[in-house]
Amino acid sequence: MGANLNSHGKNRHSSAIIDLEALRENFRLLKEIAGGNRLIAVVKADAYGHGAVEVASELKEADAFAVASVGEAVALREAKVKQKILVMGGFVRAEELRTCIEHRLDPVLHHQHHLDCLAETSNLTDLDVWVKVDSGMGRLGFPSVRIREIINNLQTLDTLGNIRMMTHLANADALDNSFTQFQVEQVKALGLGNFEWAIANSAGILGWPDAHHIWVRAGIALYGADPMSDRRDARRSLRPVMTMKSRVLAVNKHAQGDLIGYGNSYTCASDMSIAVVATGYADGYPRHKIDSIQVVISGQLCELVGRVSMDMITVDVSHLPDVNVGDEVTLFGASPDVNDLADCSQTIAYEILCNVGAHVRREYVNQKG
Repeated sequence: MGANLNSHGKNRHSSAIIDLEALRENFRLLKEIAGGNRLIAVVKADAYGHGAVEVASELKEADAFAVASVGEAVALREAKVKQKILVMGGFVRAEELRTCIEHRLDPVLHHQHHLDCLAETSNLTDLDVWVKVDSGMGRLGFPSVRIREIINNLQTLDTLGNIRMMTHLANADALDNSFTQFQVEQVKALGLGNFEWAIANSAGILGWPDAHHIWVRAGIALYGADPMSDRRDARRSLRPVMTMKSRVLAVNKHAQGDLIGYGNSYTCASDMSIAVVATGYADGYPRHKIDSIQVVISGQLCELVGRVSMDMITVDVSHLPDVNVGDEVTLFGASPDVNDLADCSQTIAYEILCNVGAHVRREYVNQKG
């Protein structure tokens, strides 16, 4: 019992409300935009903090799921997820290859180590694999000049299953950046259009139809955070899946000139009412603030003042006549948007969602599965 007293989430005020209907709507929208191509739902990092098992259980129509590691994939299999599961990091040790075979997981091949392990395994039991091409990301993948040789060698393994192809787009979020088209042309130049490819990530789905080829991978967009650099103008119909909420701990009156928070970083410009809200970086809320961050109390936007603490933030509620201890506070969701919070904190929505989802209590609504 003692360990539970200090557990994250369960005994803290902050919570993440996960709207599973919004998740399903985003899936359907992305599937439509992808033109009927098969959609891989990316659920790595515990579904970007949303809960991999819960997300996978709701997406019955997903053609496949993708995770980063073998362990993540095994957890989904143990939760009775039946669809194809890609392991995008591949297998690190030969024992993990055996796990892929046993659990019918699709490893992504991106290193000579993978080819050697496959060649040394006597019975692959029709294991499906994905060969990753480095078309310009410079992270994982084989160079283009090796791809035909690698495919030829894999095709000699008579117990291997289907061979599929993939690559990763580096700048697809920027529609005015020609590098994505360069990467797509790199893939086309290989002359391997007869293979099934997974090229487009979330940004590729939304902005680059030429990158749709049999399979697409939806990550951050699935959870309602628009990855595109033009998001403020485009206003796509993605719905936020996670809403972070907390409660007011106190409302204090301060006089002009009073100092607020660590480092005395905020000085009251006039007589003010300051609400103390029960959330902080221990809940995954971003500590670094370079611009004005807002929260919602009583349906009104309120500006955060002073530094973010481990368990508390301080908010200007001078314009609200009646704020009380226990009042609900929306930290992000439909408003403010998690991307806006990320911009103000000099980070990205991915990091905020992963951090919050790993720390606070998650509550699931509109569950269908």
